[in-house]
Amino acid sequence: MSLPVSFVEIRVLAHATEDLGKVLKSLMNLVGEEIFSEIEFSREKLEGHYGNPITLVKAKIYSKSQARKILQNIFSRLNETDKDRLLDEVEDRVDENGNFHFRLDKQEAYLGRIKLGNIDSIHIQVRLTIPRKQREKMVNVFKKIILG
Repeated sequence: MSLPVSFVEIRVLAHATEDLGKVLKSLMNLVGEEIFSEIEFSREKLEGHYGNPITLVKAKIYSKSQARKILQNIFSRLNETDKDRLLDEVEDRVDENGNFHFRLDKQEAYLGRIKLGNIDSIHIQVRLTIPRKQREKMVNVFKKIILG
């Protein structure tokens, strides 16, 4: 299936109390081992509210084949409840620039399970090549992506 995906961005924070290796394993479980070895994740040192060190780990994937594999890996493993929730919320999750946002549970991803999550989560942003004026078309494509 050809997807009009411009890019997929993955971002996650690794707190000082966390093992960076485990955070990276969460990302590997999320994108798949093959893709993980092909993607270059950047690391940026940040400072938390109380001066605690935080590492922002992120990657922007422009390769259409890699983006497709990542999205297939995520949505094929989401349970029906999470899929239904995303389908119901697609319009609310597409911002004014046409980016689709959702978050996945970092701890569950470490355990090899893909679940939606809002606390200490992995942030996913997907942008399509469809012009943002064509919002209805965009929403329909995102629904097709979620359904696989």
